[in-house]
Amino acid sequence: MGIGGNVSAQALLEHEVITLHHWLTPGQMADLMAFCRVLPGGTGVNTATLASALAASSQFGFWGTLSASVVSLIGLAIPSTIWTAFYTTLQQKEEYKRFFDCAMVVLRPLVPGLIAAAAILLIRTDTFGSPSVDMWEVGISAFLFIATLIGVGYYRINSLFMIILCGLAGCLLL
Repeated sequence: MGIGGNVSAQALLEHEVITLHHWLTPGQMADLMAFCRVLPGGTGVNTATLASALAASSQFGFWGTLSASVVSLIGLAIPSTIWTAFYTTLQQKEEYKRFFDCAMVVLRPLVPGLIAAAAILLIRTDTFGSPSVDMWEVGISAFLFIATLIGVGYYRINSLFMIILCGLAGCLLL
């Protein structure tokens, strides 16, 4: 989580929320991820807080929802805080610095894999459509996905602007 950041948090949250506990459906989680990406702050923190609120809201009312959100926020923040304090303390000592540099050389190539895994997790029939149901919807979704990759990656267009453009294009074309 310290290396992959929000992307690794997304994979962890999807595994916990959808696969293990069945608190949310894949469609709800995809909508939640899209919503959390446009909110200020970290995606992992936003997703954890809102996923716990959605999971608890139907059963526990307002105070249960608020409590679940606070507990999930603390549960996500404490390990990162402990790791950061531990890492900072050890990195200040010269004898451990070369071990961290070596670990970073090994771990950096894993980050594109985490990003690709998160993208693959979001490619489902409820987010991209199904070719057997509506080929137009799948084509538009694939086009918008590729256009966003090119726009953000190659042309360095602001990701929030690309989200707005894709939303408008999706509304007009679908």
